[in-house]
Amino acid sequence: MRNIILLTIIGLTILSCSKDNNPDPELIGRWIWEGSSGGIAGITETPESTGDNRELDISADSIKSYLNGTLNFQTAYSTETRESVIFNEPREMVIQENGFRQIIEFSGGKLILIGDCYDCYISEYIKE
Repeated sequence: MRNIILLTIIGLTILSCSKDNNPDPELIGRWIWEGSSGGIAGITETPESTGDNRELDISADSIKSYLNGTLNFQTAYSTETRESVIFNEPREMVIQENGFRQIIEFSGGKLILIGDCYDCYISEYIKE
């Protein structure tokens, strides 16, 4: 009986770290790129500096990225709370099907995506 209780607790713990099939409704929608910064050189890019218009179209199960109105990237994703490599604490993340992780933050009506790796970029978007 004791082993069954222990296995049940372990199973529930594993399930609590599983994928969130219901992403934050605030994440869903069309997002217009305002700028990105980071990388090893500490580069800052904006639509004005690059001449590019970038948009993200986020549904409940996929992210579509557009560059100047043309689809240039599409991926399935999930949201999960995971231990952050750069913050060393649990953070809500978008996990793309290729494994790339971005921390999700909302601030003043903006979506901030922070690549969870050293020398990654931070990108800001406003909702359309």
